Amino acid sequence: MRRGLRLSAPLALLLLLAACAPTPLVLRPGTGAERAAQAQRAQVLAQLPVWQASGRIGVADAQQGGSGGFDWAEDGESIDFTLTAPITGRSFRLQSGPDGACLSGLKPQPVCAFDAAGLLRTELGWELPLRELRAWVLGMAAPGSASRMQYGRDGLPAQLQQDGWVIQYRSWDRQARPLAMPRLIEAQRAPYSVRLYVEQWRFPELAAKPATASSAHGDAPGRR
Repeated sequence: MRRGLRLSAPLALLLLLAACAPTPLVLRPGTGAERAAQAQRAQVLAQLPVWQASGRIGVADAQQGGSGGFDWAEDGESIDFTLTAPITGRSFRLQSGPDGACLSGLKPQPVCAFDAAGLLRTELGWELPLRELRAWVLGMAAPGSASRMQYGRDGLPAQLQQDGWVIQYRSWDRQARPLAMPRLIEAQRAPYSVRLYVEQWRFPELAAKPATASSAHGDAPGRR
């Protein structure tokens, strides 16, 4: 990564320690019931193409990285992602849809390209599998390629392997509705790593609807 929003010292140290000494996960292939519950999760989320998440993100390679707070909004095929750096408050905004992507906040004028992932690679030096990450952050495999999902003691996804990336779900938000959602996500493919901590999930389409009595994995014990 040649450039971009650099890590603040405390967060850089936190990410370094997490990368050097991660807590081992207990991984299992998953029972038939767990795989069926995961399939139900996918069906529920497929009916909710509009969602929002906010929290903190760290992106790094073997040399440097960037980090900050993020606000991520999805509306079907459209992405609106804003990252704000700690301390300085410097931010950039990525907006992407079927017609292309634009990145604003780094230069006097927005920079646009057809491919959002390529735009981030060119302007920030960030190697992000953006299309796949949109599924991974929801706790699901991305469509279109082979994957392997493993589960934790609580029956929720713990590790996903896809396209050379290893994605680990280290904690889940059991209070999220309509179902449990990933809270801490770590994705790695040497030398790249992405760490997402989601502080809040929002599904606007459910705002005016009463909560259901139960949902897929909603009552499963979560990892904290």
